[in-house]
Amino acid sequence: MEGHRRVVCGATQTIGLLAFIYLFYTQSSAFNPIKFCFGNGNLSATLMDGVGVLEDDFQPFLKSLVGDYDLRNLDTSGFACDATLHPLVCVAINHVKIDIKTMEIYTSTRFNSTNSTDFLVKEEENIVQVRPYAWHQSDLLKNVTPVKFLRERQQTPARYCEYNHKVPAVVFSSGVFAGNIFHEFNEIIIPLFITSRLFKSRVQFIFVDYNPYLVEKFKRIFTSLSQYDVLNPMVNKSIHCFPGAVVGLKFHNFLAINPSEVPKGNSILEFRTFLRATYGLTSMNVSETASATPKLLLVSRRKTRSFTNEDEMVDMMEELGFVVVVVRSNKKMSNLDKFAKLVSTCSVLVGAHGAGLTNLMFLPAGAVVVQVVPLGLEWPSTVYYGEPASRMGLHYLDYKIGPEESSLIDSYPRDDPVISDPGSVFAKGYNAGKEMYLDRQNLRVDVNRLKDTLIEALRLLGQTTPSAKR
Repeated sequence: MEGHRRVVCGATQTIGLLAFIYLFYTQSSAFNPIKFCFGNGNLSATLMDGVGVLEDDFQPFLKSLVGDYDLRNLDTSGFACDATLHPLVCVAINHVKIDIKTMEIYTSTRFNSTNSTDFLVKEEENIVQVRPYAWHQSDLLKNVTPVKFLRERQQTPARYCEYNHKVPAVVFSSGVFAGNIFHEFNEIIIPLFITSRLFKSRVQFIFVDYNPYLVEKFKRIFTSLSQYDVLNPMVNKSIHCFPGAVVGLKFHNFLAINPSEVPKGNSILEFRTFLRATYGLTSMNVSETASATPKLLLVSRRKTRSFTNEDEMVDMMEELGFVVVVVRSNKKMSNLDKFAKLVSTCSVLVGAHGAGLTNLMFLPAGAVVVQVVPLGLEWPSTVYYGEPASRMGLHYLDYKIGPEESSLIDSYPRDDPVISDPGSVFAKGYNAGKEMYLDRQNLRVDVNRLKDTLIEALRLLGQTTPSAKR
């Protein structure tokens, strides 16, 4: 009994000491013993070189992100860059150290420029530089923080890992278009889905040019694609070690996923299924919408390409039997948790060419998109929204305005090239065309002609107009 009491006493003292250590660290630092022992899906501070045991073999997933030609380099050296289409994406399948403060990635790989990609390789310094944004236009990339791959030679002082990760890193940038939902989906969200979906949420995002607004707006999507919090380089400036890394995002086409392009297999329909699951959208098909009366969502622009006779348009839509919902607030549209659910209950989406039409991705299959095409904007209207809508299982109709429906007719005669030959304006440069047709143009729609387009939308929905019912 005496020995037993001594054991109990010793255990009590030990517990008391552990409790003191626990209180000291939790009150005096950011130490969390539960996260330290078991991890929180984020970081495990071990202050050791190298990385922990892999949760899984990620190499097949990493290899699928480069084309056949570059795959040979990847198998040989453990590093390759793929520029099959627009973006440059570099992949390392061996252990890497990422200095978050400088966005330098250290690896034992020796780089070479034997392939045809246009990434920057400084042979004397053995550096590969990537600007990880999915739309590779030089005037945009200058605003994107570069990420550098460097060879860590054996004779250099070792950089110790302050955080070890068991999953690969995916490094990307928000670029310069945060706040425009078209560019957010086109250059960040869809490319991020293409690049990271195959990892089944076992991947760590590192958000260069971190944008808290974007992270909050798409929180559900980031959480669905990764079980780890997005790493903010502005806050965490430590050295992180990973079993592999991807710098840059795959981009197939505008609001598009091509199953035959690297990585192969995904489709835009699968992305739409992912969105439905992420935002809890219950209506998969337009036939499942709650109301028998078709609901029409009218995207109302306030500054440019606005409808100057919007009230007249709404009256006509209601006469056709639509329940019309007019959305004028960008703030309302940016709350995707709520707005996605609203869009998913609609049968028809109507709007002038512009970012608000990107919400077509939340429409149920079989719904109708009606794009009002301003003067001079036929090509971007078709490429940015018309073709994507059809690929997403939606019906697409366009309403091309005539010169008399454009506000530009008030400033230019009918035979002026601005009215008669918009192509000649764009030939002077994109900015000249943008200023004229995107920034200075408003619309006064011919309601009777638009009515014919909406009657066709009703037909596609299997509906009839009130006059036809009588």
